[in-house]
Amino acid sequence: MTDEILLETFNLHREYGDTVAVRDVSLSVPRGAVVALVGPNGAGKTTLLKMIAALLEPTEGTARVCGLDIREYPRQVHSKVGFLPDFYGLYDELKVQEYLEYFGRAYRLGPREREEVIDGALTQVDLAEKRDILIETLSRGMRQRLAIARTLIHNPPVLLLDEPAAGLDPEGRHELQFLFRRLAQAGKTLIVSSHILSELEDYCSHIAILDKGVLVASGPAEQVRQSSGKGRQIRIRTAGNAQELEAILRAADLVQRFSREEEGWLVSFSGDEEDMAILLKQMVSGGIQVTFFGEEKRTIQDTYLALLRPNRP
Repeated sequence: MTDEILLETFNLHREYGDTVAVRDVSLSVPRGAVVALVGPNGAGKTTLLKMIAALLEPTEGTARVCGLDIREYPRQVHSKVGFLPDFYGLYDELKVQEYLEYFGRAYRLGPREREEVIDGALTQVDLAEKRDILIETLSRGMRQRLAIARTLIHNPPVLLLDEPAAGLDPEGRHELQFLFRRLAQAGKTLIVSSHILSELEDYCSHIAILDKGVLVASGPAEQVRQSSGKGRQIRIRTAGNAQELEAILRAADLVQRFSREEEGWLVSFSGDEEDMAILLKQMVSGGIQVTFFGEEKRTIQDTYLALLRPNRP
């Protein structure tokens, strides 16, 4: 990934009558980034993606994709973007090869170029052996991968994927994660809108959080995690001693809050590593049989909840 900004929005704003769907969003995405676009239902994620793809005209503001303004050069922007809507639409009566041929012709690719890009797209999504199969016989996961293959036909540098894992079983979601990692390694820049926050963790380098059309936070994943302002998270497991441990945690000045979970105690802690060592020493000195004590990396879901629900324990 480089520092070159491939996609940028400038006070992007969209209204539907009296309803503001996206409010003055300014966002920068560097080349090679994989952005997790997250937010509750109705946050404006789909509207934002459609505006970036030059499929929906902003009420105010604009965006640039690969240096092209979406208002001035929408057709050229289309050539730079592969857009997968939440309802991706396939032609069940066609074979896989025929479907991709159709879109290759729509992009005015010559016969030889069409053959090359279709072969490449099918290989990337692991459907090369299904080219002569009717689309209606494909599993949901395969159908989703075929829809992604369609977005790759014109070799766009930017992929905008709206809820790509919706409705997939665990195996299908795992295959999709693997595909996204491969696409990122191949140099694609991805923005992935999803409600399945835990599954974004493995392949997303950046986070953008929308709430009621407002961009709450955006940037490199670690930077956004730190911006949630909840300090460190410590996981503690003990052999019994629950009441004694609770008393120590309540008395510790740097413990902001704690909760008991299936995997032990989760503690929000505002101190540094030296303070953590002091807390552990207090526990051992107090007779607590500590079986595990360590800092947990804040996840995308933790960050999301911390920013949208600041009073959550």
